[in-house]
Amino acid sequence: MITNDELRRIAALAKLSLGDDELERFRAEFERIVEYVGVLNRIPEIAGLEPLDHVVEHTNAFADDVPHRSLSTAEALANAPRHNESFFKVPKVLASAELPATDDDRIE
Repeated sequence: MITNDELRRIAALAKLSLGDDELERFRAEFERIVEYVGVLNRIPEIAGLEPLDHVVEHTNAFADDVPHRSLSTAEALANAPRHNESFFKVPKVLASAELPATDDDRIE
């Protein structure tokens, strides 16, 4: 059986703040988890298995990093609702509480 000090240490490591009633519920759940891991450790077939990161053989399919023509500034801005010669115009994300929003800050 696990002691209250051990439970509080485990809870602190997990950054959990537990009251006395929660500590008892945590004790029961933690003991069931430890018991289940013990059952898994008794399965003889597990000892010789390689650890897996995924159950299906998987390799990443990356495209070749080949330079190609990108959009010009005019093409990139063509469908933007608001822009100037070189930039997208968007509303301010952070605004001071002291300054009221202006018409320039709103998107229609």
